Amino acid sequence: MQPTQYTLAVTLPDDETLQSYYGADTSPAVAYIRQYLSPQLQNPSAVYLFGASGSGKSHLLYAACVHAQELGLTSQLLTLDEFRQYSPRMLDGLEQLDLVCLDNIQQIAGDSHWQVALFDLYNRLQEQGKKLIIVADKAPAQLGITLPDLVSRLQACTAFQLRLLSDDDKQRLLQQKARIRGLELSDEVARYLLNRQQRDVRALVSLLDLLDKASMIHQRRLTIPFVKDVLAQHQLLG
Repeated sequence: MQPTQYTLAVTLPDDETLQSYYGADTSPAVAYIRQYLSPQLQNPSAVYLFGASGSGKSHLLYAACVHAQELGLTSQLLTLDEFRQYSPRMLDGLEQLDLVCLDNIQQIAGDSHWQVALFDLYNRLQEQGKKLIIVADKAPAQLGITLPDLVSRLQACTAFQLRLLSDDDKQRLLQQKARIRGLELSDEVARYLLNRQQRDVRALVSLLDLLDKASMIHQRRLTIPFVKDVLAQHQLLG
């Protein structure tokens, strides 16, 4: 039985799937997650994804939960960004689920109680043959986690380091996401956005959502003059 709603739970973005991950067809991490969530794979080691902000690790984590749901598996995604507001008991009972996804575990590096709770959860999931995907910004030994047994467990995971996208990659990613929304984003407009806005991928995708809505409201194509007007109205000109 799936536990009731957790306060730390995250609403999954509609468009963050394994297939929409940039470079999905050639990504070892995407291929492994598909295999990892297959019912045929029994008692595998946990998965550990790490990389700098904007490398796509949270996208993959969300996508893993979406894929698990498509397979009929129970799952829960928790982000530890604001863990200090909650008790480590929040992790109790999660071994009832088929898949647990934990985002930003580097946040608990200075909290011994949360480290013990995560260590215990890891062990319970392994004992039950359940699956765990963990996201952090650095490799396990660099997190500053002080519980040696937890560091050892994290180092035993199947790990994938995700790289930051180049500007050309970000341009193609924006154009890919625009096509999914039914928008035409020319090279010229895409480069304009990259040159004048912060280059964080999530910020760029949020900006694309804003332009999508404005385009529908005004029935306008995404030209540079129209984009300038929208950004000016929202005080987003960089």
